[in-house]
Amino acid sequence: MEADTAERPSWLDETFIEDALRSREEYGGVIVADIRVQLAVGKMGSTNVGEVTIPPWLNYEFVAEILSERKDKQIFVTDMDVKAAVGRGDNYLSTLYRITVEFIESKDGNEVNKYGLVIKTLPDGEILQKLIHDIQGFEKELQMYKITLPAMYLKMMGMSTNGNFHPLSARYLPSKRKDTIVLEDLQHLGYKMANRHTGLDLEHCKLTVRALARLHAASVALHKTDPSSIDMYSELMFADTGEQRENMEKSFQSNLNVLVSKLDEWPGYEPYANKIRKLVPTAVDRIIKCTKPREGSLNVLNHGDCWTNNMMFHYCPKTGEVDDVRLIDFQLVRFSSPVLDLQYFLCTSTNDEIRFGQRDRLLREYHAELRDTLEDLKLDPQQYTLQQLNEDFEENEIFGLLMVCTYLSAMLATSIDVPDFSELKEDFMLDDGTHPMEKLLEGKRFKEVLYTFLHYYENKGLI
Repeated sequence: MEADTAERPSWLDETFIEDALRSREEYGGVIVADIRVQLAVGKMGSTNVGEVTIPPWLNYEFVAEILSERKDKQIFVTDMDVKAAVGRGDNYLSTLYRITVEFIESKDGNEVNKYGLVIKTLPDGEILQKLIHDIQGFEKELQMYKITLPAMYLKMMGMSTNGNFHPLSARYLPSKRKDTIVLEDLQHLGYKMANRHTGLDLEHCKLTVRALARLHAASVALHKTDPSSIDMYSELMFADTGEQRENMEKSFQSNLNVLVSKLDEWPGYEPYANKIRKLVPTAVDRIIKCTKPREGSLNVLNHGDCWTNNMMFHYCPKTGEVDDVRLIDFQLVRFSSPVLDLQYFLCTSTNDEIRFGQRDRLLREYHAELRDTLEDLKLDPQQYTLQQLNEDFEENEIFGLLMVCTYLSAMLATSIDVPDFSELKEDFMLDDGTHPMEKLLEGKRFKEVLYTFLHYYENKGLI
């Protein structure tokens, strides 16, 4: 990676470079093996890679410290390549870097090893950063990776009789840097992200709901052993009181009102405009009611943001068939009814064939896995029946409807239709005076999918 605009300090002359490259001397805590990369990601400022700016702290020293702790020995970074982990429109609540690291395990070692990392930091823009801090997004996600998921794994490994334990997510690597999460890059293990525009087929959906069932069941076991283990995951996105409640109400109502204005304009959509308009005054209250834990019913740790881009799939090298899924991004974890994850997933991530035609089948698939996992964890497998699941799912259809009306347009948008959310202001408008939803809602794919949902919810009597 080149850094043509980096200013070279006086001591960094040709003699130093030649000596460093020839002798692999350690300098500043790293092995200088490629001076171009050291200039690009070292202490001389930031460098642009596509649309992403590499911060000065994301350098050899930082990566060497992470990997040294992972390997439990001092390692020496010899080269690394940093790029944006995802494209525009693939992620909104963080900035993601993908790093391929080359390193040796001793100063005079000759064997070069490779390791893949994903670094997650705060998103650009004051408003988005404030939102993340208000909902404790990084604190929740760190708690999940450092404490909660490992505790779940211990319980799940204890129930495995054949040693075939499959982690639910990526490996976490500790970092001392605040608001920074370091993960093993699942891409280096053969995992891939699916196409968010076309959505997932039946096999991908079955794997996903089974993974959610195992996550949910393990959280039930954890909560039974230690109820305080879920204290960190109280609902903050849709808070019932305070400034966050006020901000969410403004944002939600603003988004819905923009959608209503578009429905009034689009031929064939006009009959739905007044139906959605009637939802606006009570939308946040209904969301808050949905997200609260249910007394007398099953409550679990929900992933909270389970859509196509927050999962990665592995495919069998021989057959090419999908054989595993890992869940990522735990910033919106909440303790509530398991049907919230199911509503969110089925409303945002399935293809056209699955969206309504296979819902009942996927709910049965989820319930069978939940029941079996609860039983393996020596918990009552009948504590949440299929009938209860279906009733709760039906009762929370409004949650799915409101997610479709407010978030789905961003999930289905093409990269050129995604506004720069770093420009978002306190009134939820962009610097140019436009509302960010206006361009998102014009996406062809979103309009196609939205129409099928509006027709579905009209038939259900929700609108």
